[in-house]
Amino acid sequence: MLDVAVIGAGHAGLCVVEALRRRGIDATVFDDAARLGDVWRRRYDALILNTRRDPSSIPGVDVPETMGQWPGKEEWADHIEHAADILGVERIVERINSIRRLDDVWELSSHTGVHCSRVVVVATGRNHRPVVPPWPGIDDSPIELLHAASFRRPDQFVGRRLLVVGAGNSGVEIAHLCSAAGIRTTISIERRPVFARREFLGTDLTSAAQRASHLPDRLVDLAGRILQFLLFGRLRKYRLGPPEMRLSNVAEASGASLDSGFVADVKAGRIDVVDAVDRFDGSDVVTRSGTRIAVDVVIAATGYSPALDPLMPSEARVAGWPRAKEAPWMSAPDLYTAGLNPATLTAFHPDFISEADEIAQDIADRRA
Repeated sequence: MLDVAVIGAGHAGLCVVEALRRRGIDATVFDDAARLGDVWRRRYDALILNTRRDPSSIPGVDVPETMGQWPGKEEWADHIEHAADILGVERIVERINSIRRLDDVWELSSHTGVHCSRVVVVATGRNHRPVVPPWPGIDDSPIELLHAASFRRPDQFVGRRLLVVGAGNSGVEIAHLCSAAGIRTTISIERRPVFARREFLGTDLTSAAQRASHLPDRLVDLAGRILQFLLFGRLRKYRLGPPEMRLSNVAEASGASLDSGFVADVKAGRIDVVDAVDRFDGSDVVTRSGTRIAVDVVIAATGYSPALDPLMPSEARVAGWPRAKEAPWMSAPDLYTAGLNPATLTAFHPDFISEADEIAQDIADRRA
């Protein structure tokens, strides 16, 4: 019988392990990765963290002096792997396929057998399963289609006409990287986000978000629009402004889309902007406004699903996400989720740290 089982040894799971340990509670961790941090290593080569290093690092784990404030994917993957070593994580290399309540404990089933635990924390990640919309005509089109999760570097698309669908962080970054490589690039934007930069006006977005986290939504939204104007000027004629998403509605917009050169590419005509994709028609993609685009490749930067079905029991899920929408993030008795909960203005990595403390404290309090 296990005391506390943490499913997932990524950033969120390790934050929970550390928070529990500070309260004198040991956890057993399940993760079937060949090497911890590989979920980051598999992402595109130029990826860097969207939140600043210091508020995002796993507590109690030093980062090397050579790591900058905006770590690259390899550095962050190594940080996760190093954290597991420092924390002395007891890891069972198995994939847990399902969890079900059995009397007063949770039964965890894997391909090798069954484990029972009094408490379970699910920390399997938000980006578990790539989501591609079922666009009409897609099955009969010769256009190559891939999800942003499969993108590594631009050179695989040189000499081909590219359409990126989605203007979140991955979409605008991939479009910029491909444009910089000389690839003819178009981006499809359904709803215009708020554009920002990691650093601006003597501060950074993570710090600014922390300071603004207690402001009323209307002030947060106004600040986002003003910041976009100060950084990029008027964007209406480039089809990038004004924002249609609200910065305060983080659950919908996942924060601002961070610019590393994308806006300048659009202004210079290196990236074309079209509206939302409606369908595929042979070698063309047709937008909702009727615009036809002849392309060779479509990269769908259209998000992910946490794929909690069938891992979590149905009574602990709502529309594919955890039922609990507020701390301490318990969706069923003694069943918690970490890293899968609604984001705040400070974004995911700093949130993981506060969530871990809330979960660990609730587990400790229930034993007092």
